Amino acid sequence: MNVRSIALITELGLAVTRGKITDRGDYLVVQTPDDPGYYYGNLLVLPAAPLAGEVAHWMQRFADELGAPDIHHVTLWWDGITGDEGPVDELRAAGFTLETSQVMIADDVRGLDSPPSGEVRKLTPDEVLHSVELGWAIADRHDDAYRTFLQRRVAWHRDLVVRGRATFWGAHDGDELVASLGLVELGTLARYQDVQTLPAYRRRGLATALLAAAAREAFGASNRDVATRIERVVIIAEPGSDAARVYERAGFRAIERTTAACRYPPGTLATRASRSPA
Repeated sequence: MNVRSIALITELGLAVTRGKITDRGDYLVVQTPDDPGYYYGNLLVLPAAPLAGEVAHWMQRFADELGAPDIHHVTLWWDGITGDEGPVDELRAAGFTLETSQVMIADDVRGLDSPPSGEVRKLTPDEVLHSVELGWAIADRHDDAYRTFLQRRVAWHRDLVVRGRATFWGAHDGDELVASLGLVELGTLARYQDVQTLPAYRRRGLATALLAAAAREAFGASNRDVATRIERVVIIAEPGSDAARVYERAGFRAIERTTAACRYPPGTLATRASRSPA
C-alpha cells in the first residue's frame, strides 16, 4: 500500500523501529508487541476514510489481525492530507472517538539560544529514562496502565538514542527536568516526539529553545552523507491548539491534516497522549 501523508509516513517510520508493519495490499497492520495497550501502536492503516457501511468491516479486520486477549481497543488511521473524517455518525455510533491532527514542517526552526529560565542541553540515555516523571506529572490520567505505557515509551526512546536514531533534549531548573522533547531521524525527515513542559514553566520560551536546539543539530550535522541529510523536520499538533501556535511562531507551517478513529477500552479516558504525542 502506498502512503501519501507525511504524518503516516513518519509514524510508520517510527513504528518499524519498535514493532512491525505488515502490508496486506489494501491496508497495513501495525503491531507493537511490547505494548499491546498502546492504542496508536497497534492499529490498521487504511488507504482512505471508510465509506458509509464499511465501519463494521474494518472492525472485523482489526479483530482478525490484532484481536489478541490483551488488546481491548480498535484503532483505524486512514491515509489522506485533507482531514477527511469519513462516516462520522457511523463511527461514533460504533464507539469511536475521531481525532484530527495538523501536520507541520519546517526547514529552519527559530528559538531563543538562552531562554529566560532553564538550562537547555541534550539528554543522556539514562536521563531519557527519567523523563517518565515529567510525562507523568503533566498527564491527564494517572492509573497503572498509563504509567506502564509511559515507562515502555521512554525505554523505547532510550533505545533510539543508544542506536543513534534520535536525540532527546531537556531544560533543567537546577536538577529538575522541566521540559523535554525528542527528534527521531527518518531518512531525510526527522519527527519530533513528546514535546512536554511542566505547567509552571510554560510561556518562558523553553519549548521553542528545545525545538531549535534539536533542529539545529539535525540540520547542521557535518558527518552526514549528502543523500541522508535531514531536509525537513516534522511535528504533529492538534489544530488550533496552543502548541500549534507555538510551532507556527517557531517557523513551522501546516501542510496537511490527518484523521484517525479509536474505540478506547470501556472506562478508559480518551487521551491524545496515548496516541503518539507530537
